[in-house]
Order: sequence, then structure tokens, then C-alpha cells
Amino acid sequence: MRSERIAGLDNWRALLMLAGIFLHATTVQEIDRPVFVLIAKTSSNFRMGAFFAIAGLLSLLAIRKHGADPWLARRSFQIGIPMCFGLLLLAPLMSACISWHAFGTMMPALPELGWWHFWFLVDLLAFAPITFWLFRADQGHAVFARIDRWVERDRPSVTLIVLAVGVVATVGVLLVARLASVAGALAEPVWAVHQVLGYAPLYAFGVIMAGSPALFRHVTARTGPAFTVLAAVFALCLASRLLPGGGKGLFDGPASPLNVVTSCLCPPAVTVSILRSAIAMRATPPLFRRVSDAAFTIYMVHFPIILALDLLLDPLRLDPYVSYLLLVGSSGWLSYLVHRLIVRRFPLAAMLLNGVNPARLRAAVTE
Repeated sequence: MRSERIAGLDNWRALLMLAGIFLHATTVQEIDRPVFVLIAKTSSNFRMGAFFAIAGLLSLLAIRKHGADPWLARRSFQIGIPMCFGLLLLAPLMSACISWHAFGTMMPALPELGWWHFWFLVDLLAFAPITFWLFRADQGHAVFARIDRWVERDRPSVTLIVLAVGVVATVGVLLVARLASVAGALAEPVWAVHQVLGYAPLYAFGVIMAGSPALFRHVTARTGPAFTVLAAVFALCLASRLLPGGGKGLFDGPASPLNVVTSCLCPPAVTVSILRSAIAMRATPPLFRRVSDAAFTIYMVHFPIILALDLLLDPLRLDPYVSYLLLVGSSGWLSYLVHRLIVRRFPLAAMLLNGVNPARLRAAVTE
């Protein structure tokens, strides 16, 4: 895959991460507004699934460049250190902010504790063996070459390929939802597993497309199949509104059937559209490149900053839309400053927030 396409995909991955600011700024608003609901639906149905598919694609390209064992060691450090820092330090601070806002105490009760937005690092670390195993399987059994021959011989339907990825993800999430429904007090931690099972097929889809050039070309040749799937999902949601009660039971919560279906079927279709745009991309604007370079830092620190800013803005009782715009703009800018003024200057901060090995930084300076 040409370097400009890789850069385009990496920029899309960064953009999908940065879009988390728009979602998380809605979570501190005390009044649900249609725009906030739309942002949340867009994120669950499009953003993170496409992110994991692109992450899977880029991971196989990286493992081919660096080798299996060095890549796995580097990946574990690069993801594991920020994950531990986020879960052990930033997440408790975020829970303390929420507890102070709701109850006036910095000691959060169990319901306020959680892994917040750092779950995506847990998933990335859990998915690393998928790349490693598929790479090793290809070395031993030419898996990707077989996929190439199958695609070139049978020309499978792209619509069915996209649907198949979504259906596998849907089955996994519905299975977890069923287990959570009978888990009693353990329902919440059991349900948390749905993020791993739901996004794993999308990540594997990205890995396989990176390994099979014929599949990549076949899937990205036209936009029609992707839009067909999206139109089918939209029609399904529209039809559900004609049911008695407007089909409310199908959308009540994250584990509701139609919520699961839409959040699993849409991402592979969106991924195909993103891949086509990456193919067409020829150059990255310098400003976007700088922001893209800071994307990991911004994603790590923007949510804690949002919660801290919300504590300052709350006594002002601003209109929720005004508060939202202030939170998005301020948290994005402050997060970028954290990267420019702290992460880029201090190796310890680069390691904790970006997973950069200090030894590699010293080697780069020496060179």
C-alpha cells in the first residue's frame, strides 16, 4: 500500500479519535437535547467501529514492517503504558470529579467508578493477538494469498461481505446482552465485554483487507454496496417506528436489539467509504498533520479536562448548547497544548500519555 494512502488512513484514524471530544462533551450536559442524542447515535453507529477497522488495517502493515515479535512487544508497551496510566490515575480523578459534581464529595461510590474512555486502549491491547495470529497463520499457510485467489475467482458480493462482518459483530453483542440479562449483580461488568466482541470482527476485517490486496481493491472499488447497507439499516429503523408504540422497546438502551444491529452493521459500511477517501487523498494539510500528531494525547486528556471545566462552568448555569460549545473548544485547545508543551518536551509524559519508549527517544536524539 502506497505511503500516501497509509498517511491518509492514519489521518482518518486520528480524526475518528478526535471526534470523541464532541461525544464526551454531551455526557456532562444535564438536559438531553436532540443534537446531543444525534451525536451519541452517530458515535456509536459509525465512529468507533470504523476506527477499529482502520486500526486493524494499519496494525498488519506495521507488523510486516517491524516483524511479529518486535511489533507485539512495541505494541504492548505503546498501548499498555497509557492504558495503565489512564485506568490507575486519570480514571479515578474523573470519577472524583463526577462524584463532587453530583454529591459534593471527592470520594466516588462504586457506580461512579469505571474505565471511562480508556476502554478503547483495553480493546486495542486485546486485539493485538488477532494481528499477530493472522500474520503467523499467513506465514505458515498463505492465508491472505488464498483470500486473494478466492476474490479474483469468485468476485464475491461486497454487500454480503460488509453484512457478514456486521452480522458476526451483532451475534457477539447480542450473546453478551443475553448473558448480562441473567448475570444479576454482575450484569454491568458482563455487559462491558460487548465492546471487545463487537469490535473484534471489525478489527479483523481491517487486518484481512491489509493482508489481501485483491480484497481491498474489490471492497473499495465502488461506494454502492456500502450505501446499500446504510440505506437498509435506515429503512429498518424507519420501519420500526411504524410498530405499536413507535418501536420504543427496540431502542430503549444500548443492549436493545435495534441499537445493537445499527451499531454493528453501520461501521463496516462506513469503513469502506473511508478507505475510498483515503485512496483519493493526495496530501495532508500541515495544520491537520500537526493536530493528527497530537491525536493520542488529545484523546487521553480531553475527557478529564471536560469534567474539570464542567465543574467551573456549572455555577454559571449556562444554556446547555453554550456550555457544550465552550467545553468542546476549550478542552480541544487545552488538550493540544498538553501535547505541544508537555508531551513533546518531557520523555516521561510522552511515555505515560503516548506510550513512547524513552530509550527510543534518546536513540532518535543521538542519531
